[in-house]
Amino acid sequence: MDKSASSTRLRIDKTNSRILTIIVVAVFVSVFCLMSSKELLSQAAYQRRLLGARRATAAQMEKDKKAAATLVDQFANVFIGGSPTNVLGGKAVTDSNAMPPDGDNARIVLDSLPTTYDFPALISSVEKILTSNSISSPQISGTDQSATADNQPSSAPKPVAINLTVAGQGSYDHVQKLIADFERSTRPFDITSLQLTGNNSLMNFQMNVRTYYQQAKTLGIGSKEVK
Repeated sequence: MDKSASSTRLRIDKTNSRILTIIVVAVFVSVFCLMSSKELLSQAAYQRRLLGARRATAAQMEKDKKAAATLVDQFANVFIGGSPTNVLGGKAVTDSNAMPPDGDNARIVLDSLPTTYDFPALISSVEKILTSNSISSPQISGTDQSATADNQPSSAPKPVAINLTVAGQGSYDHVQKLIADFERSTRPFDITSLQLTGNNSLMNFQMNVRTYYQQAKTLGIGSKEVK
């Protein structure tokens, strides 16, 4: 009787152990399947986002390509064109030494707002304007800030002012033409103050002039992480 009961308990224990093993394996498989399903769904969602980002990038590149082609066409046919006059009304000549208002449109735009602080070049440019207007005893003064000026490209550049004091002598007509040349120069010059003494034949003048330069703008090309 004892042997029979012991054998029965042994079979029950084995059966329980087998059932427990089956339950553990079933739970493990279920958990594994759930985790795998979650990972697969996550990967599928990521691939959809990645594909969407690629399509958006490709569409933007196509737009940029068309815009670039349009810009090149407009530059050649509209901006440069075949007109004998430029945007300032002067002669459309390609001579790099041409004085305002003469010059080709491309150079006029490039020179209108320099992207670097070049004080010696600015002084030389103002000297040319004075010389072209027959101004005698020219004097140009200002503070050279080349050591501290920031010439690095920026994502949000802003015009930086440069102040000069310009003085000299000339007839009334020459001084008047000088002021007009400053006002219509390709590079912006603001005359903030002007002092005149003398007569029509010989007039002394002193003016405070403000001009500008602006750092080059970066294109802002970057990358975006798709999560």
